Amino acid sequence: MATGESITVVHMVKQGSTAYYNSVVQVDGTTSGVTTVWQNGSTPSTGSVNSIDVYSYTVVKTGSSAFTVFAVQTKFA
Repeated sequence: MATGESITVVHMVKQGSTAYYNSVVQVDGTTSGVTTVWQNGSTPSTGSVNSIDVYSYTVVKTGSSAFTVFAVQTKFA
């Protein structure tokens, strides 16, 4: 990616009676140089039991090995 370019990735997680959630966002296998901002300013702390959680990440390259990730978790039940 060139500086200023972006890519959007969507990840769907089917949850059972034990729900999991994403707690780390990496770009190129590292968290170094990655700033993650969550919609409404709230980082998820749980998954959604017996539902489907959909994570959407828009990754913007802001410089050499520097990225801002706009992230959102949405519950579908």
